[in-house]
Amino acid sequence: MDKTYTESLAIRSVDCDQYGKMRLDALFMAMQEGGEAHARLLGIGHQALLDRQLFFALSRIHVSILNPPRFGQHIRHTTWPGTMNRFFCPRYHVFSLDDGTPLAAAGALWVILDTRTRRIVSPLQADLHFPDNSDLPVPTELPNRLPSKIVSTYTVSKRLVQYSDMDLNGHVNNTRYITWLCDQLGKAAFDGCHISSVTAGYEREIRDEEELEIHLSQNDSSFSYEVSSAGATRHFLAIGQFAEDK
Repeated sequence: MDKTYTESLAIRSVDCDQYGKMRLDALFMAMQEGGEAHARLLGIGHQALLDRQLFFALSRIHVSILNPPRFGQHIRHTTWPGTMNRFFCPRYHVFSLDDGTPLAAAGALWVILDTRTRRIVSPLQADLHFPDNSDLPVPTELPNRLPSKIVSTYTVSKRLVQYSDMDLNGHVNNTRYITWLCDQLGKAAFDGCHISSVTAGYEREIRDEEELEIHLSQNDSSFSYEVSSAGATRHFLAIGQFAEDK
């Protein structure tokens, strides 16, 4: 059984911003696709779970970035599942240059949802047969608690969910919330800087083309970002830090 999965990635122009750095949403896409590739090898990929009327959904994630990958680089991405419990399936990700220089690491908590009820199914009852990776070092913390908002001056804007935001599971894909976050921060925030850490919680699915309310708070090099809908239902919350590029 393949305890870990490693792939080589070429950082393409479509992955990068105008400063030549890999966008945060592109990093999230790489984690999503790498995790799915490993899940398929373990016999629990998207289609295999869908055949059982189940699917994985991201619940919480913490990402730490020492140095963002850049256009033209070839990097290594290694991912593996952690020890699951009755609620969550942890998964870790490590990104590095070919010479081993660390770039980024992430710890994610995934849940299993029933396609009919959209309710959580315990991983312990889903017969996943994950490998025992308890002997592998943990590259970064898992976000066991949802982040707290920064109390500061904030801006409010509207966003309309559109066709391109939806994915195979019939909801807004987890990577799109990160795209929205970076759009809201704006290009000036990434001039000479990058998001060095972000902790995010996905609280409720968005399944329809509806208008959302976006709250962005910024305080020095910190930010918090919230997505909610009518009735103040919160769908997503993220907090993070910026650091200067090396």
